[in-house]
Amino acid sequence: MKRSEILSRLGYIVPESKKSRVIIVSDISSEADDAFAIVHHLLTPCIEVKGIVATHYEWRYYKYEQLKSQRGATLDKSYAMGKKILDLMEIDDVSLYKGAAIMLDEDKDLLQSEGADFIIQEAMQDDDKPLFIALQTGLTDLAIAFIKEPRIAERLTAVWIGGGKYPIGGNEPNLREDLTAARIIYDSPIPMWQIPMNVYPTVEMSFSEMIDKVKPHGAIGDFLCQQMLDLNNYYGQAPMRMDFPHGESWSLGDNPTISVLLQSKTLDCWHIEKAPFINDDYTYKPNPEGKDIRVYDWVDTQLTMNDFYAKLRLCYGR
Repeated sequence: MKRSEILSRLGYIVPESKKSRVIIVSDISSEADDAFAIVHHLLTPCIEVKGIVATHYEWRYYKYEQLKSQRGATLDKSYAMGKKILDLMEIDDVSLYKGAAIMLDEDKDLLQSEGADFIIQEAMQDDDKPLFIALQTGLTDLAIAFIKEPRIAERLTAVWIGGGKYPIGGNEPNLREDLTAARIIYDSPIPMWQIPMNVYPTVEMSFSEMIDKVKPHGAIGDFLCQQMLDLNNYYGQAPMRMDFPHGESWSLGDNPTISVLLQSKTLDCWHIEKAPFINDDYTYKPNPEGKDIRVYDWVDTQLTMNDFYAKLRLCYGR
């Protein structure tokens, strides 16, 4: 089924002049919230989803020495999850691409990335609609695209879930995913809207809310709910006590890539920072010569969650 047929169930039309092109870049199977963000993007008609790039989440394998022999496996897991989501949503006209299998290394040849090639292809299209790269993961594939074709810097905006709170920075999963790539993008002229670690976890959902407002709505709603409960139980039974997860709630930390495109452009919710230098411990070092980065101080969490629940119900409600 075409995505437009699903969106027709919403009961309204977005004027063409208000639409943006978006490429979703996500480590789709790394956490339970990734799938929620993919679904929300696909159900948002002001966004023309040009394609989805499934990415690696190799930092887990770099962290644990005993898992290094499995390097590269995370990309296939993300790709498989992307296919499953599209199948459950009954959408067959949105293309899914594979990104690079591992993170960048300054001492190696440039990695192969089907997703990076697609970013270049779409960026170089003649189209009046702005192009946003919704990055819900590390910056590997955007960095590869920029190295291969620097002209894309003038033709897209990177919307990134990642990095620590300003001005200090710190250890954050999507930054840790590929430090080399992050340094390349920070040093590039690519416009960036950054949603840092002190902001993106504020989009939070309780499990009672999820079972009430997500689970009843189609095969995709049931899947979103069950995979989150399963992962919550898995982490909750870990031998070491962790602050994550919280127990009966979860942060939909990737959904703010929809928030910043959906909410009013007049909201005073961001400020400008000079792109810092990123130290090896992921902290920030001031760089007065850095480019200007839009850094979000908050996003409209109520709008984000209510919009997601309503769209899921309207498109897949029984």
